[in-house]
This record gives sequence, C-alpha cells and structure tokens, in this order.
Amino acid sequence: MKIISFLFFTLLFLSNNAQSNEISNVVIQNEDSSSISIVAEVMITESQQAKGMMYRKSLDEGRGMLFLFKKPKRAVFWMKNTYISLDLIFIKKGGDIDSIHENLEPLSTKKIKSRNDVIAVLEILGGQVKKNKINLDSKILF
Repeated sequence: MKIISFLFFTLLFLSNNAQSNEISNVVIQNEDSSSISIVAEVMITESQQAKGMMYRKSLDEGRGMLFLFKKPKRAVFWMKNTYISLDLIFIKKGGDIDSIHENLEPLSTKKIKSRNDVIAVLEILGGQVKKNKINLDSKILF
C-alpha cells in the first residue's frame, strides 16, 4: 500500500509540475500613457508553443499567454483546437508592435501571420485590444 501511495503522489507531483509554466507580467503602454497589465503564461519550448491555448475552455480578462522565440522570425499561428476567441499581438524587438489580429474565430485553421520578424506573440482574450485601445503605436514591456 505504501508503494502505491508513493507512486500516486509522485505521479501527481510530476503531472502538476509538467503543466505549470513560468508567469510574467506584461505591460502594454498606450500612446496616451494609459497602461494595461496582463498576467501571462510564458511559452518557451517548442512543445509549449505548439499546444498554446489549445483545448482551454476559458480565459479571464487580464490573463494571457506570451510566446517567446529564441531568435526573431516570421510567426505563424492558427486557432485549431482553440475554443476561445483571441486577440494576437505580434511583438518586434524593442517591444514595438508588428501587427494585431482581433477576435480570431475559434477552431479556425486559417493562418495568422506576422508582417515581419518578431521576437514574441501575446495572446489575450478576444475583444481586449479594442476595449483597452491597444494599437500599433502601443508598446509592449516584459
């Protein structure tokens, strides 16, 4: 019985740690000096980035997911297996915004691309870009 309990708790510990991701506070500074703070899960590894928001049923306002790339690249995303409408913000080196895609259709396989090479992508709840007046002149700080 002790062995079964040990294996159960070991498996539970490993599965919880495998699902936990680094958290970062991302600040979006608008040109009118207003700012928005997003608590974002940070996706660094290829497997984390491949899964992203897939299979999640909800996302709270003020939360998101930040995809960090090892080197700048043209980023391509899609909404396959993603049940939540999202806004995507493609971020260039220095925190400037490359492009914004709003209210993306859940489960769509349409490719969403950055215009140029980017170092990161921030996914937030659909409609938050408009609500918070985020635009190409906003700056991303993380």
